[in-house]
Amino acid sequence: MSLKFDVFGITDIGTTKAVNQDCFTYRVVDVDNEYSGVFAVADGVGGLDSGEIASSIAIYNVNEWWENEFKSHYDDYSYIVKSLIDCMHQSNIDIIEESKANNIRSASTLSILLLYKNLFTIVHTGDSRIYRVRGTLIPKMELLTQDQSCLVQRNINGQIVMKSVLTECLGNREMLNHYCNNGEYKKNDIFILGSDGICKKNTDSEILSIVRANRNNMQQLSNTMVNTVKSKGETDNITSISIKIID
Repeated sequence: MSLKFDVFGITDIGTTKAVNQDCFTYRVVDVDNEYSGVFAVADGVGGLDSGEIASSIAIYNVNEWWENEFKSHYDDYSYIVKSLIDCMHQSNIDIIEESKANNIRSASTLSILLLYKNLFTIVHTGDSRIYRVRGTLIPKMELLTQDQSCLVQRNINGQIVMKSVLTECLGNREMLNHYCNNGEYKKNDIFILGSDGICKKNTDSEILSIVRANRNNMQQLSNTMVNTVKSKGETDNITSISIKIID
């Protein structure tokens, strides 16, 4: 059975920020009636000089990888996975060099999902997320990435608050510790990629409820993800990519 993808992605600047530091891409190809694709979300680190520079470098390199590596080595799965990991590490180096050249501090998360011949591969750093929802009658959602972050106490205007701080991301240091995951996908699986703006105001159960209500319309699903967190007062940039496996 030939499986195809129904995909929609959206990014939103949010309600208060002057610059959208999120960036995303997805690329899909049909070869011999068999679909493959790469999907990626990058979230520039807030509080630094130019997070949007880091996220745009990361996504530019994913697009270059697709054109120069994936398409040239389509039948060599081991090669394309290794080259995708190399792409992430090259982005880390490129962001560090760009920061040094312009005397700025810039960093970004990057979460990449590769779908290829009924297999998924994830290459990830930071705290953007990738979920999979499986099942139609009783759908279950699984978080396929690990948040590379920790909670720390911060004194803000005399009040102690807990803030999430990244422990890994692109542009932080030359030695990058990335996270990988892999497995199989099948018809009716839904994958959700999102910057942390999606999940700071939504619990996993709330995200699952949104998926269940919009599982047959990926554009509506992504738009609802964004609009829901904005209605809850989310001020961060917000990005969502929704993918449904169809035949």
